[in-house]
Amino acid sequence: MKKRKSFGVKLWLWFALFSAAIFLALWLLQTVFLQRFYNGMAIRNVERAAENIAAHAEAADFYDVIDETAAENPLLVFVTDTEGNILYSADAYKRLYGEKEPAAQQQNGNPYFSPDTVLNWEKGALRNLPSGYEDFMARLMASGTGSVGFETADNAAYVTGAVLENGKILYISMPLDAVGGTVGILRLQLVWVSALSLLLGFALAWGISKRFEGPVAKITHSAKQIAAGNFHPELSKGFCRELDELSDTLAETARSLERAQASQRDFLANISHDLRTPLTMIKGYAEMVKDISWEDAQKRESDLNIIIREADRLTALVNEILDFSAMQSGKKEITRRVMNLSRAARDVIGQFSPFCAQNGFAIETEIADGLLITADEMQIKRVIYNFIDNAVNHAGDSRKIRVSVKETEGRARLEVTDYGKGIADAELPYIWDRYYTARNRKNKGAVSGLGLSIAKEILIAHDAAFGVDNKNGCTFWFEVKICQA
Repeated sequence: MKKRKSFGVKLWLWFALFSAAIFLALWLLQTVFLQRFYNGMAIRNVERAAENIAAHAEAADFYDVIDETAAENPLLVFVTDTEGNILYSADAYKRLYGEKEPAAQQQNGNPYFSPDTVLNWEKGALRNLPSGYEDFMARLMASGTGSVGFETADNAAYVTGAVLENGKILYISMPLDAVGGTVGILRLQLVWVSALSLLLGFALAWGISKRFEGPVAKITHSAKQIAAGNFHPELSKGFCRELDELSDTLAETARSLERAQASQRDFLANISHDLRTPLTMIKGYAEMVKDISWEDAQKRESDLNIIIREADRLTALVNEILDFSAMQSGKKEITRRVMNLSRAARDVIGQFSPFCAQNGFAIETEIADGLLITADEMQIKRVIYNFIDNAVNHAGDSRKIRVSVKETEGRARLEVTDYGKGIADAELPYIWDRYYTARNRKNKGAVSGLGLSIAKEILIAHDAAFGVDNKNGCTFWFEVKICQA
């Protein structure tokens, strides 16, 4: 069952079916429908010939036109009077009346022969009128249009004719069974040709399927290696553009999976540490309160404050993880309203004032007034908070941070700059990845290493431009279109 569903087998089956369909169509066209096609073409030719001859009824070269037309199509043509006396006739092989015409009676200055006349002369025997001529005349007289066309009762010929302008009767017939014997020959030939061609087509289909199956099998093997944890498999290229693109996509997927796996390992390591530390302290201080400081009110108060602080830290960690998951899944709603970005930046800076005063940090500001944007104010404040918190963690010995809000070409631009050592160029592509910065934290501010990742998700949801300039420290920035009040 597995083999029947393989790429090579399916390709072979489709190609084989295509070959069979082509030869079936050829068989039908060359045998079953050949007679119909021939009849249709023959009838159209007879009708055009009749029109051409009728158009020259009064011309001096009338009989020459009949000879030429009869020879080209081929046709059997009679010109008679209304009594059925032959005035002229021709067929595809010879003119029955030529330079040496047999003796004929004269009627109104034209030669004519009775329907029963049979004459032998140099160019052959004079034809009798066909046996169906009486039926032709009856149909012609009954038509009311002066012309008629029909297939004979045995479908062996097509007959057409008309009453010409000079009162003569034009009779034309053409055999329709000319392909009868040909069809039998074609059928015999097609049996052999179709059998050999189908065998060749099946063999060619098999070769093509194997040729295509090889590169696909290699890519499948490489995909299985990636699934097994080998993120650097050997990927063959060069067979065709589509498979080369698939190989490139698979290679990029492997690199993404490798980064994701590394991030997952880092996350497990960091989150286990972040959870274990506050839980250990909560348990330890709870036991101290129970066993040691329960009777000492001052000591008990201090221990309980530590328990509360660590519980708050643990809550903040869990909340950040939940918020990030909600943003990535699209479940976090964004409520856009007109907000004052300048005021929002000042509000967030105010939240850091106690921390800065206690730890010797200085925040310089350059904030233009009244810059209005349409955004979710709580989410934008969170971005600003995360940018400043990141700057605090990496300001280094300078302990100086700069926040600016300004207008740039119709957009409000917020920048947060620290004056630390900067970020290594090799790390710049990954600084927005979740948990990436957790390894470099110094337990100040954010607790999970998700700050920049959360900021990224919020800014993407707001269609904001954002980035980082790694010069003279680091400057994290974002831009949002200004709106009018």
